[in-house]
Amino acid sequence: MDQRKQTRTVTVANHAGLHARAALLIAKLAREHDVALAVVKDSQAAEASSMIQMLSLGAKQGDELVLEASGPRAEEALSALERLFAEKFYEEDEDAESRG
Repeated sequence: MDQRKQTRTVTVANHAGLHARAALLIAKLAREHDVALAVVKDSQAAEASSMIQMLSLGAKQGDELVLEASGPRAEEALSALERLFAEKFYEEDEDAESRG
């Protein structure tokens, strides 16, 4: 079983940055996978399963974050998390619905 740390770099693309709803989605994803998962901004790391730690990063739109994972499902967890960031935490869909 490979326990080496794997990383991915993402950019916060949504307008509101890494706010409570986004942190909740990340924490939920982290709990669904059997991995140690962290989000790093500059040199500050936050456990992905902790909303408070992630909010303390103060990540804003355009900030670059490093995602770190280790465990048997690390690659799967990182891919899912990367998609979540790429989809802007599904906020664009909700914005369109509220205007519609």
